[in-house]
This record gives sequence, structure tokens and C-alpha cells, in this order.
Amino acid sequence: SGAGGFDVTTKDPFPEQTHNTFTIDYEDSTESFDEDGVLGPGAITAIVIAVFLGASVLLALIVITLRKFTSS
Repeated sequence: SGAGGFDVTTKDPFPEQTHNTFTIDYEDSTESFDEDGVLGPGAITAIVIAVFLGASVLLALIVITLRKFTSS
């Protein structure tokens, strides 16, 4: 019950890739505006959200302070 020998060839797990070289050109994709001080819609939205969050925190602090002094 012997099956004889097997010829096995294996691939190199790390073939040298000297022929596959990739170059990536960096392209500056930032927009340059002619007018100074122009905010985009995303910046305006972020400022509006920050103002609403700040106002709500300030209002919550005032309410907590008033409740603390009125309950005493």
C-alpha cells in the first residue's frame, strides 16, 4: 500500500516586483478663492450649529442655577 512519490513545486510567496513600479503624482486639490474672507456653505453651517449648541448650553446652565437657588 504505497503510493509513490509526489513532485511538488511551490511558488515564491514574495516575488520581486522590479517590473511593477507605481508612481503617484500628488495633486493639490484645495480650492483657491479670488476673494478673501469668503466662507463656504459647510463653514457657515458649522458656525450656526456651534452657536445653537453654545446657546443651549448657556440656557441649561442658567436654568440649573435658577433651580438651585429657588429650591434652597
